[in-house]
Amino acid sequence: MGKTIVVIDAGHNWKPTPSGGVVFDPGAIGYLGQAQHREADVAAQYANSIAHMLRTLYPAIETHLLIATREQPLRRYMPSADAFVSVHLNAAESRNAHGYETWYSREHSVGLAHALHGALQRALAGRLDRGVKQKGLTVCQREKPSALLELGFISNESDLQHLLLRETRARVAREVAKAVAEFVGVG
Repeated sequence: MGKTIVVIDAGHNWKPTPSGGVVFDPGAIGYLGQAQHREADVAAQYANSIAHMLRTLYPAIETHLLIATREQPLRRYMPSADAFVSVHLNAAESRNAHGYETWYSREHSVGLAHALHGALQRALAGRLDRGVKQKGLTVCQREKPSALLELGFISNESDLQHLLLRETRARVAREVAKAVAEFVGVG
């Protein structure tokens, strides 16, 4: 039997265009005063931290980090992964919208979605829990379990300030890595 494979995907960044080129997709934009924060950048920091934690604490898991670059734009499919986690930040027209949530598309991903959401509940205790939800998201249309994490609203100053804290990123990375490892039977 081969090694357990987990993919941690940083939402947005570079993606291919229909004409064969590539374009940068920053995702949603949030502001703290005059400082602009792009979802792609914050998601990449979190995805990198989660992948690092998986590699450090669970070396039996073969961890792949997907952060799209201009040279290697977004790859949609990695069917051999035993679990796929896509990291995002939410946004809304209302600056009052806040909280975290977990999304899945297919029924075989329910267990992973709930495991990951439990990790967010521990890591983001005291923040608004918006629950686990199902929707036909392209990034979650996989043969193996997959889920999308919305860590908070980049359009909400309180959520964004909290997510930019190094301590918050460390807690989320540790809890998500633990949940993934337990889900795939390695933790």
